[in-house]
Amino acid sequence: MYSKELFDYVSRGNIEKSLYTTCIFLIENSKMEILEETLIYICSYVGTFITIKEISKLNDICICLKKLIDDDKFNISNYLILITKMCIICNIYNTNPVSKTGVLPLSKLREKILDVFSDDSKLSTNGIMRFEMIIPPTDSDAYLLTLKIISSFIRIIKILDDISSEKTGDIEIISNKFKNCFDYIIRKKYIIQTKLNPSEHDPIYFLWGFIEILYHHEECINIYYQLFSINYKKSKKQYRIGLLHACAVSIIYSYKRFISQSWNQNELNVICKTEEMSNELIIQVKRDIKKRDIIDTSVDNPLTTNDDVNKKERKDRIDGIKYLDSYMPIIKPSNPNSINRPPFQEEMKVI
Repeated sequence: MYSKELFDYVSRGNIEKSLYTTCIFLIENSKMEILEETLIYICSYVGTFITIKEISKLNDICICLKKLIDDDKFNISNYLILITKMCIICNIYNTNPVSKTGVLPLSKLREKILDVFSDDSKLSTNGIMRFEMIIPPTDSDAYLLTLKIISSFIRIIKILDDISSEKTGDIEIISNKFKNCFDYIIRKKYIIQTKLNPSEHDPIYFLWGFIEILYHHEECINIYYQLFSINYKKSKKQYRIGLLHACAVSIIYSYKRFISQSWNQNELNVICKTEEMSNELIIQVKRDIKKRDIIDTSVDNPLTTNDDVNKKERKDRIDGIKYLDSYMPIIKPSNPNSINRPPFQEEMKVI
């Protein structure tokens, strides 16, 4: 169960209403499970449109969310900062929309990724042994299919080694293809039995297994599976599948980190402003809730008057949300020479 109201506000990039609604959840903490479920769904939603240029921001959001869920200490400010980051990344998409996964007809999607899967790609004996936990039995109809998928994925990854840092367009194409491959395999609904989860033949377990075998030590990749798995059940698949799509992009990012943009100064200003005003925001919402409860009581008792209380609230109230909303960043075209661009990092993977 998730909050449609909060999801809609965040997906529209509405910082003011998103923060206000989140404050209500934080005050009425009996609904924390709904808040956490909503935040995971928002990450999944972002995963359907995230590109390699913005993936480092989503990585940061997911890592922060997992820490919040695991942390025994309750930090209101961190929740509001997370919501602000989510609004910013959704606003980037709303300002410059790109195609989402799960939308293109399968026939069209197949055309986009057909060149990835090559019969010339073969797995060595050592390769088969390494991936034996996700390769079905040799008598399975999916046995040769899984060998082809794994070997083709490895071929894509190896191609990255030969691409220079100047060819950002080529890297983006590979990232999109890799993400589309995941989308196609999921939507094609191949029946793939794995040793990792023998009772489930959904291809998502095959894909998560591939990721676990190669990238279990990398936080920016593994974090997506961790969020996907929290209280997971089949009914939640549609609300979490975007995490797998985002994970595909994060894999390519792990080899070519320089191509992704960190939070720019304009966005950092908004994030910092949220942190500065988090106490005022939560106090404001508490006052509003108290005022609402008093009004509700007065309806039951018509002789009760709230004039004095309302006058004092209007005098003391700091409208922090309106103030913060004026700092919503104006998303500008990315500058490849920006000083905020993370330094070049190349991680060689041995497969």
